[in-house]
Amino acid sequence: MERFSAVGRALAVILAIVSAFVSNPIIAPLLLLFGGIAAIGNTPERNIKNYQMAIILVVGSSLLESVPYIGARLDAAFSALGIAFVGASMVAITITLEQRIVRDWTSASRKPVGQVKTAL
Repeated sequence: MERFSAVGRALAVILAIVSAFVSNPIIAPLLLLFGGIAAIGNTPERNIKNYQMAIILVVGSSLLESVPYIGARLDAAFSALGIAFVGASMVAITITLEQRIVRDWTSASRKPVGQVKTAL
């Protein structure tokens, strides 16, 4: 699974760089897909870092336009990378939600029927 995630991550980075020079409507969905694939094997700690990077890239990439000559290309590349991190974040949130639902239902089924908690 690690190799699969690594391929998704590499494709997302390559496509983000290419998107600075080529415009095509299929690029954004592919970035979301590749970012999501890259997040499949992540740990919760790594997901937290991905959430932070997604926020920084989406909010801050437009500031790169102020760089003379190459600012627009940098903005496009880092904005595209932000899209990939948003895809990774969405998959991470979905996996976390699924794990919580399974944990809630399995822990609820283990409690004996009729067990009542009393407050002291």
